[in-house]
Amino acid sequence: MSITPQKYRPSIASIDEVDDRNLKMDDAKQQIEGSETAPLTTNQLKLNIDANVAAKDLEAQNAQHENEAQAETPISGGPGSINGFRGRRSFDALKSLSRKRRILYITTACLCATLLIIIIMMIAFWPEVPFYLKAELCLEKECVEASRQILLWSNTTKCPCHETYEWACGNFDREYGENDYYVIKKGEWNYKTFNEYQELNELNRFISMLPASTGSYSVESMISNLYRSCREIDSLDKSQSEMLLKKAMQSIEGWQALRDTKSIQFWDYRKALVHLQAAYGIFPYYKVSVENRFNKPHEYIITLDEGEFGLPDKYFYNADRNDEIVKGYILLLRDFAINMGIVSKQAELFADDVFNYEKRIVNHLDVVKSSSGEKRLNEIKTLVEIKTIAPSLPIAETLQALFPHTKINDDTEVLVRDVDVLNELSTIVSTSDKKPINNFIIWSLARHLLPHLSMEYRNLVEAFDHSVYGRTSTYPRWMVCAKTVRDWLPFAVDAVKQKNQEELASKFLPSHLKDNNGLNKTSGNDEFLKLMYYSLRNQLEQSVEEANWISGDVKKYINEKLTTMRLQIGIPEEVLSNKSYTKDYYNELLLSNLYFVEHLQSIWSFRMARMEDKLKALNIIDTIISEMYTSEEPPLVAYSKLLNMLVISRGIASSGYYDYRYPVAVNFARIGSDILEVLMDAVMTFVEQYKADNNDLHLHIDLGNVDIGCITAEEHNREELQELSTNALKSFHITLSGAKITAKALSSFLAAIDTASPIVGASFDQLHTYESLRLTQRLRIPGLRSYNENELFALAYMQKHCSTSIADKDYAKIKPHVEQQLAEKYLFNATWNHIQFLPLASSCRVPPVRCSNIL
Repeated sequence: MSITPQKYRPSIASIDEVDDRNLKMDDAKQQIEGSETAPLTTNQLKLNIDANVAAKDLEAQNAQHENEAQAETPISGGPGSINGFRGRRSFDALKSLSRKRRILYITTACLCATLLIIIIMMIAFWPEVPFYLKAELCLEKECVEASRQILLWSNTTKCPCHETYEWACGNFDREYGENDYYVIKKGEWNYKTFNEYQELNELNRFISMLPASTGSYSVESMISNLYRSCREIDSLDKSQSEMLLKKAMQSIEGWQALRDTKSIQFWDYRKALVHLQAAYGIFPYYKVSVENRFNKPHEYIITLDEGEFGLPDKYFYNADRNDEIVKGYILLLRDFAINMGIVSKQAELFADDVFNYEKRIVNHLDVVKSSSGEKRLNEIKTLVEIKTIAPSLPIAETLQALFPHTKINDDTEVLVRDVDVLNELSTIVSTSDKKPINNFIIWSLARHLLPHLSMEYRNLVEAFDHSVYGRTSTYPRWMVCAKTVRDWLPFAVDAVKQKNQEELASKFLPSHLKDNNGLNKTSGNDEFLKLMYYSLRNQLEQSVEEANWISGDVKKYINEKLTTMRLQIGIPEEVLSNKSYTKDYYNELLLSNLYFVEHLQSIWSFRMARMEDKLKALNIIDTIISEMYTSEEPPLVAYSKLLNMLVISRGIASSGYYDYRYPVAVNFARIGSDILEVLMDAVMTFVEQYKADNNDLHLHIDLGNVDIGCITAEEHNREELQELSTNALKSFHITLSGAKITAKALSSFLAAIDTASPIVGASFDQLHTYESLRLTQRLRIPGLRSYNENELFALAYMQKHCSTSIADKDYAKIKPHVEQQLAEKYLFNATWNHIQFLPLASSCRVPPVRCSNIL
């Protein structure tokens, strides 16, 4: 009896038995069992006997399944569905495999499922491609220059978290040692002095390109003549210098040590003092200036303050007599007297007399300032009242000599910085003998003239500088003269430079001076400065609003002043278009003197006339020029109290310090932080104005009141910083607040660009400005492509505090007393430790914040 092959399905047990049997048989026996004539096995017999029954059962089952399938849908999940039948067949097939094959099958399936899950997870959580890998690289010369400047000093292989100084300034010392400025700068070589060197070097090159002196008078020839006269100072010999000194002394009726006065008893110190102030601008005892009053409308007013002394700061007068600086100062006094022909013993007595007299004045003023009585600061007094407060000081005579074209009478109002100090100065003069007064006034004159005399006298000043700043090389003459021209004729230098730039812009083809967006360097710099200024100002307003230690009324007053503040970049165009303006401005300045030292009187007469102009009603253009260029060392960024205006010189771009094509973060770290520091200083002025306007002179706000622990956490440095002056602490507060707010402003600025949002206060068409300045491109710079904006800001800002000591002097601990600023090493550590944005930019641990009252 045969069975139908299609309907025969051996059981799994029978298959296993056959397989096990076949594994034990040899090849010959397998052939016999596979043939038709081979005897049947037990299982085969059993299957053959039940074949008919099995066939009938299978047919009945198939018929039943077909009827059930017709009654169900094909997609039904019931037990009679096709899928269910196939599932059972797949499961039966899996069970039909050997144990090893089942394990392999299941393992493969699990691996495939795991792989699928991994792929899905990777797709879901795949990290975003870093921006610097997608951002284009800027290869223009300005981008390369910015990268070169930063990489020149930094060592980016170091870890910014644990080796912060090496990371930012690791190569600074080496570059300083290879610089032409090596061991020339006084005190410390830092970022500020580096930029000063670059600026003076560029100015020296610019002056050398000016046309030679011609028969007709011009501003260019005035600059060239002053520079040439300064370079020729070495032709002056000692005898000529001595003659010039004695001539100046005779103008104040002589020096008693030379016995060239009739009698010291008949010497009139009041007359000598007035002449010294009016002829040379030298102010012993009291100083006269023209400043803005704090009351509205904040116009100019004559101001009285304490006078000048020979040592850099009053701090040194109470130092040990063996202190290097004190010894150097006494040696300067003695050697000056010896060079003037005074015998050694008398010269030593002169030195001791002047030093002790200055020390007496300083100590008396310190007692007055530290008294617990009510302070009378920044009070406006008439000259009648001044005569009562300080009867021994010829203040009225001084004002009449300084301002000959202004009506000075008893009703003239004067702003007195400290009424008690002025009264004490008058008491000191009235209780002093004429001999120490004569010595003090003569030395004040000589100290002013010595740097401009022959080498013998200049060496005396240089030796004293070595005791203060460390033993360094002599300044090259070109640098001294370039600085003199910059400080004496700042408006002339800037006007000629700016005029030349505009002439070049109109002379050459646009392709030579403009980029693809039609901007030249000047217009591009101006547009970016506007955007940056308003971003900084807005952030400062927000920081003031968030300061819970400032009262609401003061906040409102400060922010109103900030909101209404105007911006002026460079010299107004009305001045440059008027060809005679600059020439007329310097019309009263005569620099045709035979000896360079005589220029001191000429330049003071010119400054005195400009100072008197402030007391008159000036138009807006004259006021801007006056605000920009009447200070002794005009800054690149200044605030005008009278106009409530921020004035930025275009000279900031001359030395490579700033360019609108530099990365945004670099510009914010440099000129942005400079602008913010000036605005912070203006905020302190606003507080004083609020006090004056509201007659609340006792209002106390801790702007600038910084604890020593905020400056440094190192215990061994705390003693060095215990006796810091108010100005030094104020400078530190401004620096710290400036860094913090500038970092926030950068983030807001970038967010505005990314979202195409306008910056409040800036121009209306800002979207076009973003595009024209290429701010939306966010290009990276060579060598620092992996740095995002925050990291680049942190690196560029920290480099502003790179420094190294010069020669053999530990200048850091006395710099706050000499320059009224903290050493850069303290500022470096303080900004990194207290401005959280900086370490966070490099994913470093944020140190605990210890500074309070920081905006």
